[in-house]
Amino acid sequence: KAMSLATFLDSASYLKAGIDVLCDDHWEKCYNLSLQLHSLYAEAEYCNGHLKEVALAIDVVIAHARSFKDKLCIYALLIKLLAAENKLHEAMQIGFDVLKALGVPFPSPLPDKSNAVRKIMKTSMALKNTSTEEFLNHHKMNDENMIESMKFLQILLNYSFIAKQEHLPVIIDQMMQLTLRFGVCKES
Repeated sequence: KAMSLATFLDSASYLKAGIDVLCDDHWEKCYNLSLQLHSLYAEAEYCNGHLKEVALAIDVVIAHARSFKDKLCIYALLIKLLAAENKLHEAMQIGFDVLKALGVPFPSPLPDKSNAVRKIMKTSMALKNTSTEEFLNHHKMNDENMIESMKFLQILLNYSFIAKQEHLPVIIDQMMQLTLRFGVCKES
């Protein structure tokens, strides 16, 4: 409840208290609760600017989460943490690694400018005869991996503007291609 009221200092203290009362083998006995408490604690501390606490909580979740899917929100937070610490290149590399694991590999090395322009022109031609209304009424994206990929591409788009501007056209094109192929989502 405190998280929804944006009282992150209170939220962090409540979540930490919840973590502190968990039994010794809580990751085995209360996995979902443990995952939720640690993940929300990391987010609350990020909002509070307590980056050292965030890093510690992230490490715990990455070490104990049972699946890649359970780590996705923590990877997104790790990217934001690294960016806050001015480690943008490392943050972006983690984003690219996550995309690859989700089935959306980022081209490396980047395509030369003529290939990048050709891809963007192809996408532009596919959209040329589509009105804004038609585009927004395109079917909804349902593939969970693609929805998560779009979230990570959005994060990378923000940081590439600062750190790796040469990645901008490729990220935008990937987002457009995923939208055209899999449907519209919030990040489209």
